[in-house]
Amino acid sequence: MQVQTFKIPGFELNKSLREYIRFYRKHLLIFLALSAFVHFLPVILQIDIAESIKEVKRPPTTVKFIQRTPKLQKQLELQKAPKIVERTLQRMLPQQVRMATMPRTMTTAARHGGTALASLGRPGDYVDRTWSPQQAQFYGPNIQMEVENTRASSKRGTSGLKDNLIDWMNFQDRFSGMIDQGANKKDIQGFLEFYQLQYRGSKVEDNNQPGWNAIPQALLYLSEFINNNTSVKVTLKGTVRLDSKEIMNIPLIFMMGFRAEPLYTKEEAQNLGKYLREGGFIFIDDAFAYESGAFSQKARQLIRDALSYDAIFERIPNNHPLFHAWEDFDGIPAGDDNIRPNGMSLANPNPAQRLKPVVERYKYIEGVFLNGRLAVVISNKGYSRAWGDWLKNPSSFGGPQDNTRQLQFGLNVIVYACTQKGGIIDRNKQKVAAEINQ
Repeated sequence: MQVQTFKIPGFELNKSLREYIRFYRKHLLIFLALSAFVHFLPVILQIDIAESIKEVKRPPTTVKFIQRTPKLQKQLELQKAPKIVERTLQRMLPQQVRMATMPRTMTTAARHGGTALASLGRPGDYVDRTWSPQQAQFYGPNIQMEVENTRASSKRGTSGLKDNLIDWMNFQDRFSGMIDQGANKKDIQGFLEFYQLQYRGSKVEDNNQPGWNAIPQALLYLSEFINNNTSVKVTLKGTVRLDSKEIMNIPLIFMMGFRAEPLYTKEEAQNLGKYLREGGFIFIDDAFAYESGAFSQKARQLIRDALSYDAIFERIPNNHPLFHAWEDFDGIPAGDDNIRPNGMSLANPNPAQRLKPVVERYKYIEGVFLNGRLAVVISNKGYSRAWGDWLKNPSSFGGPQDNTRQLQFGLNVIVYACTQKGGIIDRNKQKVAAEINQ
């Protein structure tokens, strides 16, 4: 029997190698047969593989759009006012047209050779008794002397606003106040929306009123006095809180208290500080007239928390313009500390609770200045009680008192706060002047 052998030129395979090649060749053929069977099986069985395969779709990529505030944003209320075009109107008279001045009366016409039409001369004109055709006079406007420019103004800034016929009452829908003072300091006109500061108090006062409104009639009588004695229209707009956004547009805020401590948050104090630094003004009056009292001490702490190191309380000297803004004062007028027997509390029937620990009379008021501008006035004189209660004071409180000087001093504070440089009203005037002079 002939045995088949594998031969490679130059080599002869041994038995084990031949068995190895035969084994793997056999299995390779089996693998190829199985592979062909698997590939043709779906065709034989008619299996739709496409339906069983589902395409997995990835969710679409989302982009979040954040709309940012435009950098050049302009509020509607600050839109430009209608621009006033300055024109000079002149009536030109041609020089070649001769309009002779004729005698006005028939008698004059007869004497000087005129006619009856001479009586039609312009009434009031000078009649030359030595008239001759060679001495003809003309009438009509003298361009250099008689024509005036009534609209143009060489003044700029707020000093030229009156020349542009600006009426401050036209800005009531835009600003909370606009006051103008003439050469005569008592010649003031404009409008003011008066706001009272409302705050949380530690307790209710003896007359069952909250501390921020301890004397309910005080601002009512003060506003009536201003409306009756000046051309400023004062409107009581109610209250405003320290955390209100509207506070930034209010020229002047009044704060009163008696014995309750004002309570506030850190954010409210910061908002007050921002208001004062941006031109705001606050007038604080202690109706209890006791500097060491709870309200006075807490109100001072509020200013310190609001202004930090800038909260330096200084006594306002008697020669300060505040004492001469509308009425002249040699010093501060008398307050409730001068007439109330040892600082009686409001409507308290218990005599043991009517007295303050120490009898104090104050000959000064204090203020806080920011870059030379008076931003805070604090008084322990009890002017709010003088405004609201003195005319009806019971005998136990010293009887009725004349409060004219106290009302005049309150008006002085308002006029000064609304006309000083750097205040909110002054900034609004500069804004209006810039719009007009563009």
